[in-house]
Amino acid sequence: MPIVTLTSDLGNKDYYVAIIKGKILSQAENVNIVDISHEIAPFNIQEAAFLLKNSFFHFPAGTIHLVSVHAEKREATKCLLILYKKHYFVGIDNGLFSLLFDEHPQKIIEIQNGKVPASSFITKDVLCDVVGDILAGKSIESLGNVIQSIESKTYLNPPDNAYLMRVNIIYIDRFGNLILNITKDKFENTRAGRNFVINYKRNEELREISDTYGDVSEGERLCLFNASGYLEIAINKGNANQLLGLHLDNTIQIEFE
Repeated sequence: MPIVTLTSDLGNKDYYVAIIKGKILSQAENVNIVDISHEIAPFNIQEAAFLLKNSFFHFPAGTIHLVSVHAEKREATKCLLILYKKHYFVGIDNGLFSLLFDEHPQKIIEIQNGKVPASSFITKDVLCDVVGDILAGKSIESLGNVIQSIESKTYLNPPDNAYLMRVNIIYIDRFGNLILNITKDKFENTRAGRNFVINYKRNEELREISDTYGDVSEGERLCLFNASGYLEIAINKGNANQLLGLHLDNTIQIEFE
């Protein structure tokens, strides 16, 4: 059974996600639709890229990933179909995909969608049709023109510095843990065995990496590398987002001796 995943900033209160699912189901039988998340902060392509980057590869090859985040219909809007590591990605060329991929995709198709009204729900009226065409077995090259590049963003890649890193909060999970755009490999390569200080608020810092949340007492602050390999700031059985007053896109400074 073919699989289609959905990632969006549409939320679950309104009917928009239901429309998308209905459109896909009306075009193909026996398709398995899986929700990755519809609670992306509105227009936040960085948050969407983080979620999809850490989940898509757990699905079988051939899975179609439909992304509807900051998916506005504008005159210059490009709709893309991308083949990357045997997965299909369908969405808008707004920089999200450049944050998602570590390598250049195998193929990038700019969808030829004709004239779509300005008031169009572009995910339903264009992107869902692309998903339907893939499910129907159409050649991806027949759906548009092959192009070589996509809009580029570099938010998930902190700049290198031997003694100082400025990283950002790119995701806050339901427990209030603050996930930073720095991986364990990147951190350890820069650290090179030296001591460090994570300055997350004025006069507040962390100097050790914990292995688990339980390494500190309940209510105590800590940092650790999560299951996806990203550094996060947390409070054992507490909500770091609320208690520390830190939010998405806030900058955290890491100093190395």
